[in-house]
Amino acid sequence: MPEARNDGAAPAVVAVEDVNWDDPSRDRFSIRRLLQFMGPGILMSIAYVDPGNLESDLQVGAQAGYVLLWLLLLSTFMGLIVQMQAAKLGVVTGRHLAQHCRQQYPPLPRIALWLMAEIAIIGSDVQEVIGSAIALALLSGGRLPLWAGVLLTAADSFALLFIERLGIRVLEGFFAGMVGVMVVAFGVMYSRAGVPLDQVARGFTVPHLPRKDLPVAVALMGSLIMPHNIYLHSALVQTRKLGSDRPAAKREALTYFGIESALSLVVAVVINLFITAVFAAGFSGADLPDIGLQNAGKYLGATYGELV
Repeated sequence: MPEARNDGAAPAVVAVEDVNWDDPSRDRFSIRRLLQFMGPGILMSIAYVDPGNLESDLQVGAQAGYVLLWLLLLSTFMGLIVQMQAAKLGVVTGRHLAQHCRQQYPPLPRIALWLMAEIAIIGSDVQEVIGSAIALALLSGGRLPLWAGVLLTAADSFALLFIERLGIRVLEGFFAGMVGVMVVAFGVMYSRAGVPLDQVARGFTVPHLPRKDLPVAVALMGSLIMPHNIYLHSALVQTRKLGSDRPAAKREALTYFGIESALSLVVAVVINLFITAVFAAGFSGADLPDIGLQNAGKYLGATYGELV
């Protein structure tokens, strides 16, 4: 894969250091080698902690308590399997899923798949834009109206596109930092909520799906596994330029991509757990109106303090 440069932009791919494939020691696990492949899984995992997921988490916690934590874990594991199939496609063939659809299908199903992906992206982005506007309104104490938050979010989106021009590693590092902020912020919220650990453990290990909780269970699964993220992951893995086209090099790449994807989704599960458990501890069984991102922020402030 050539290193693409556009008008002075940084390379769109990262060259992975080649190894001696005849050396038996190359089969040993290497942290340094793993770090060379770290990044695509982080960008992929952002889709598992977006505003749509956060809203599903708080609704699950407020309505179902800790009962559906096992479904959160199962859905994320299913997502990992699907994501790794997308990564395997990109690494082994050197083409992403959209390119394969163009090559393999006649025009009608090809256009139908494209339209389905566009609709899925638009449906998700509506949640992202509105969710970000709500977050900005909450962080500003209500001084920033929603319409201004929408415009600011749009401007931020274009700013993120410019970050990629600094290099794919810069973009990956930026989003890794953002995920780290989420872990710390929601971790503080979790620690202050007094979540009962025995009920969390039971929710993860004992599958149970009450009929009344079926709608939020469907919303939880639907928010985690998204079709356009499969297209994305099959392209993200190609930001690593392997030193060799040998099958052994591709097998190694898939091993390290699998490890970093699993680690990234473990972090996503932790973030989703924090939110679900906090709302289960604070609001499960309470007589609340339909809860969403906006009134959830107000409830958190009233229950756990302005900092949260």
